[in-house]
Amino acid sequence: VSYPSIVGEMLASGFGIIGFSWICSPACTELEVVVMDWLAKFLNLPEHFLHETEGPGGGVIQGSASEAVLVAVLAAREQAVRRERECHPELSESEIRGKLIAYSSDQSNSCIEKAGVLAAMPIKLLPAGEDLVLRGATLSEAIERDVAAGLIPVICIATLGTTGTCAYDDIESLAGICERRQVWLHVDAAYAGGAFALDECAQLRRGLDRVDSLNFNLHKFMLVNFDCSAMWLRDANKVVDSFNVDRIYLKHKYEGQTQLPDFRHWQIPLGRRFRALKVWITFRTLGAEGLRAHMRKHIDLAAQFEALVKADERFELVAPRALGLVCFRAKGDNEITAQLLQRL
Repeated sequence: VSYPSIVGEMLASGFGIIGFSWICSPACTELEVVVMDWLAKFLNLPEHFLHETEGPGGGVIQGSASEAVLVAVLAAREQAVRRERECHPELSESEIRGKLIAYSSDQSNSCIEKAGVLAAMPIKLLPAGEDLVLRGATLSEAIERDVAAGLIPVICIATLGTTGTCAYDDIESLAGICERRQVWLHVDAAYAGGAFALDECAQLRRGLDRVDSLNFNLHKFMLVNFDCSAMWLRDANKVVDSFNVDRIYLKHKYEGQTQLPDFRHWQIPLGRRFRALKVWITFRTLGAEGLRAHMRKHIDLAAQFEALVKADERFELVAPRALGLVCFRAKGDNEITAQLLQRL
């Protein structure tokens, strides 16, 4: 966390804005549109994720990666149901929903499995390779088996920076399978996404031009305090169509006169806080180069620690160092590592 972020949080709390629609506070919505485009450019994301480009894409601030993943899962589910009802009118909606299936890696975060529970849709955790990476071949085999069994594949949630070892799933090979099978591809880059901004980590961005949605937590690698999770959508209309519920008390006289989004349609709750303000102040105070320097410092510290571990015969690495994460253990029985952890 950083003091500019704390200042932004205090100001937002003082203003007390509940910015579910543009009319509630034009600044709340408009600054979020600006900030999400700044952030997308900072991270070198594909242009179709920008609000300022023509087309249905854009970014929104969610509370956490858990919310972003759940939004993607629910939107993909509803899109799949609509598609299947058009293709198979002989099937009832309940029959279709009973056949839906989703996929992720057995290295993915627990919030992905939880999203499947909340969405009432099984999520199969597919085995990652020996390098802890999920690849398209594994996904393809699972989809072929499930389609043969009469199931309907809906979404694959890939991870860039798994919780356990910060491994990176093979987005390009997964995208090829998802495109052929009409499966939504979401990327959870909750921690590692910040590295998209670094030229030396450009390989992490491979395949992002082919994903339907992705999320990155600013409260993990960007000096913004919790909660603040950025989410981008290739086609925001697919989310809006899935979540849109309009009541008379939500209408206002400027409807249709502004092209700006009503972010209540992009998220689970109706109300929302002015989180864009703390992002704006952090960017304006520290600057893009200041944020890059912060991330590089974390990576350099990890490299130093990795060297210390390698130089000490009592310890061993259990996975390659990735960004600011070093996974190591004490040699010998697991109990030794457990005791070390407790002492630390």
